[in-house]
Amino acid sequence: MNALRTLPILNRPSRPASPAPPTVQSTTASAQPPSTEKPRSRSLSRQVADKVSSLQISTNGTTVQPAAVPLSQPLAKRPSPPGSRTASPRSTASPFPAATPGEQTPSGGYMDVIGLRLNETVNKASAGVDFKTKKGFKKGSGFAIGEAVVKELPSPPSDAYLMRAVLRISVRALSIYVTRLESLLLPSLTDASFTAPLNISTSTAHPLNPVQYFALSVAHTAWETCEILEQTLETAQWPRFVQETLRPVMDKLDLVVSKVVQPLLLGLKRDLITSLTRTEGTSPPGGKTIGLASIPAPTTSTNGIPVTKEGSHQPVSRLTKEFSSGGHARQLPIPPCLQHFAARVDGSRKVFELIAKPCADDGEGWVTGVVVAVIWKGMCVISDKDLTAAGARPPSPNSVARALAGLGKERDSAPSIAPSPSLQGVTAKLASSLSIVPTRSQSRASSPPRQADKLDPVTQALLSLEGLIKRLVSGLVQPPSPADDEDEHLARQALSEALEALQSFRIVSTAMNRGLAPSARLLASARRLRDDVEDPAEDELDDAMEDLQAVILFSILSRQANQILLSLPVSSEKEPILKIRHPSEVWGWQMAEYERQVLSGFSTAEEWGRRVAVALKGDIEKILTRLAGIAARQGMPEKASKEKDIVGEAVEWVKLLGVACDAKCGLKVGGAA
Repeated sequence: MNALRTLPILNRPSRPASPAPPTVQSTTASAQPPSTEKPRSRSLSRQVADKVSSLQISTNGTTVQPAAVPLSQPLAKRPSPPGSRTASPRSTASPFPAATPGEQTPSGGYMDVIGLRLNETVNKASAGVDFKTKKGFKKGSGFAIGEAVVKELPSPPSDAYLMRAVLRISVRALSIYVTRLESLLLPSLTDASFTAPLNISTSTAHPLNPVQYFALSVAHTAWETCEILEQTLETAQWPRFVQETLRPVMDKLDLVVSKVVQPLLLGLKRDLITSLTRTEGTSPPGGKTIGLASIPAPTTSTNGIPVTKEGSHQPVSRLTKEFSSGGHARQLPIPPCLQHFAARVDGSRKVFELIAKPCADDGEGWVTGVVVAVIWKGMCVISDKDLTAAGARPPSPNSVARALAGLGKERDSAPSIAPSPSLQGVTAKLASSLSIVPTRSQSRASSPPRQADKLDPVTQALLSLEGLIKRLVSGLVQPPSPADDEDEHLARQALSEALEALQSFRIVSTAMNRGLAPSARLLASARRLRDDVEDPAEDELDDAMEDLQAVILFSILSRQANQILLSLPVSSEKEPILKIRHPSEVWGWQMAEYERQVLSGFSTAEEWGRRVAVALKGDIEKILTRLAGIAARQGMPEKASKEKDIVGEAVEWVKLLGVACDAKCGLKVGGAA
């Protein structure tokens, strides 16, 4: 019914090319009294007499003025009623002035045909779409409408008048199309089911409910039409008025898309960020996990072999070589702090595939906006959270030795069956005569899984987060390439930089917890960064120190320094405990306020880096002064060598924080040279 109502609007004949001559007047009788400004029409005989008298010419060539002709009725009388006299014959209208040979004037019939075609395309795309039955648009319906509009537009070298006329008809059809989209979308947006949480924790169920799925089909149709128009304007040299005419309609189509996509992705981002901060309900070590039990460890290099989505889910044969980074296990267990997030990764990927994947570059931008926020929140949570709590601490060497001793006793007490000597000799002779090599299962038991170096909890959490993020966005956002347009593919570059920041955090965390003297190694790296000196052997660490955000680097270094300071022996109970205060404590803020002001995103953290360094500067200088006094009181006895080592390590960590403030923010800290 709505389509039928729009037909008169599209089929209305176009305005003629030029107005009718002002001398032609219609003489049809009317029921209304004539205007007093124009005289009433006279009878045919009187008109002929007037015409003949006007042609009389005198003998000397001058025109003779005709005699005054009295009116048929006195002026004081009212006009006769419509039926009192016969109607005067109609006068034939003069033809329109002919157009010049060089001018193309579109006829009204041609414009009507264009309007009919566009209206038919809109009706065909909207056929069967109904909110009550939750039947949405078919895939590609918006492309068909956009292509129909582009097909009717004349090529750019065409006459501007013709192009404007076709644009008016096209915009009229597009306006009706947008109105129809808005009318179909309104019931979905006002339905309570549209704002319901997405079902991303259950991998078997559909993540969207019927109302959300219907609204998404409307948004995709609007995006398809707008994308065709956008590509058309970018691929040809159109006059400026073409873009100015189409831009308002394209903005309305973008508004339809944003009304659906933004609430859905905002709810998804909120759910993922909340899952990173949830700790209740996580399984204890050794118990059943909530989400994924383990993931493939992320690798920095695949030796030239690309890792595809299809190949990552296939079982690994013993004859196939596995590629992984040195020192890390092939399968990485998910730590308890990331179990809630891991349980939502697969469901969130389904949501991205439904919402963003059909929308090409725009979809990459939507995915990047969510994932970058998730990466930043994960980095903040891991940097501030104490992951070495009870239940997450590694077992002590004594407990490991007792467990291994018990395992050996159980193996010795297990009954064993000795093979028959005669049978063993026959088997050996037969194998040697046939040159058969015993299989692996017969020669020895299968080797146990490869054991990697024990990872500290922070590095393990960062590796797990990196693997989960790559599992979430693999194939949805393409990696950046030099051929990409910076403005068109800005999302790819943003996601790549966020992943680089996460990897830099992992490299710094590994350096902090591995090796004999991690504080000395990091202090040397910070000094090279401050002095702009290169060391080819430590390029990876130096690049990570430079790329990691200053706020995150200050946080992990302060926490490590405080752990060393707490292990220092206290000479007297009255002496205050050495501790580097958190910037929120220095400013008198609540932690929630600090997270909202400073840790809201990558760009905000970059702006707050120097102010955080200024807040830490006072405590760093005071603690370095006190540590110098403690070292002076200890003297040189051999019995104090262990305490001197602890004090020296504490001095290095605090100095490292001061040098980092200078290297990252240009803030000089006294005593931290």
